[in-house]
Amino acid sequence: MTGGANGLGLGVAKALLSVGAQVAVADLAEPLDSLSPDERAAFFPVTMDVTDEASVRDGITSVVQHLGGLDTLVNSAGVIQFRAIEGISTQEWDWILDVNLRGTFLVTREAMPHLKESHRGRVVNIASNAGKKGYALMAAYCASKFGVVGFTQAIAAEVGRDSVRVNAVCPSTVAETGMGQRVLDQKVALGLGTSPDEILGRSASSFPLQRVGTVADVVSAVMFLISEASDWITGESINIDGGSLAG
Repeated sequence: MTGGANGLGLGVAKALLSVGAQVAVADLAEPLDSLSPDERAAFFPVTMDVTDEASVRDGITSVVQHLGGLDTLVNSAGVIQFRAIEGISTQEWDWILDVNLRGTFLVTREAMPHLKESHRGRVVNIASNAGKKGYALMAAYCASKFGVVGFTQAIAAEVGRDSVRVNAVCPSTVAETGMGQRVLDQKVALGLGTSPDEILGRSASSFPLQRVGTVADVVSAVMFLISEASDWITGESINIDGGSLAG
């Protein structure tokens, strides 16, 4: 589990723990500082920079040695920045692509031999509705998430014969995560709304289901894709978006 210290990643980690899985949580710095001692004791923490090959390699090795193998990978590490195209620096572009896309590649590459060895490997990538539709001021983020969707399809086609399934989820607005709060703050700073509450209200009314998403919405979809109930599903990128891409 990358990006597992908070938000969607931590939500999935807790759900996996609740069904009896051994769970490694990987993130920058100390992954589990925000948890209680009892919660920390239940997980195996791994300090990992998903953009650094050596860090990823060492982290996966540590997980496999500690847990005795690896059969499930959830790529949840991600960053976002709203910016007009003229204002995107090369450094910022590279940062977003490195974390969101290159990180997904590096972790999947290092984990794949162990996922194949398990004979029941599962990969779930956290993509985005911005991986299926372009949005203004989000060129770098959209490019990275479109890449994750394509990567998901390609790897699924490649490793299916090895009993590894690879899928993605594509959430829309989930305000209760750290990234969700950063999105709201950036939109206010850009003048796209007068307050986070005003932006959330407008977002909710734009969805056919008339509300924004929750961590639980995304976690439920990820857990389905990990479970045996989805054993004949691979290469899919499932919209968790309240119907926003339906029209």
